[in-house]
Amino acid sequence: MKKRRRKRYHTGTYVSTKTGQECRYRSGWELKYMQHLDADPTVVEFLYETVVIPYVSNLRTKKVRRYYPDFFVSYADGHKVLVEIKPKRRLSQARVQKKLAAAEAFCRVHEMTLVIITEHELKGLGLL
Repeated sequence: MKKRRRKRYHTGTYVSTKTGQECRYRSGWELKYMQHLDADPTVVEFLYETVVIPYVSNLRTKKVRRYYPDFFVSYADGHKVLVEIKPKRRLSQARVQKKLAAAEAFCRVHEMTLVIITEHELKGLGLL
């Protein structure tokens, strides 16, 4: 008899109370952060994985891939933020470093801020 494998991630759909949009999430952390954004009165809107940032994944072959940061957040004071949620242990991976470098360059050009949220920041916000 074949064993059933557990799903790797906590996935599902969340309907924002602020925007009314349906967002799919791929982790419990992302779900908790969506709920946090909905509760934050300074957040005008947030979008899940809508920004596309091209980056070179292989310097030798010049292979270009697309990176989708987790959230694009607009605040009432006009500033815009790209948010990536990652476990701290994965931040040192080469692939993640390439994506984050491309995101930082994108943010400089588009006058945004890149925010990386790990389990430590989530705990600080009271979300874990």
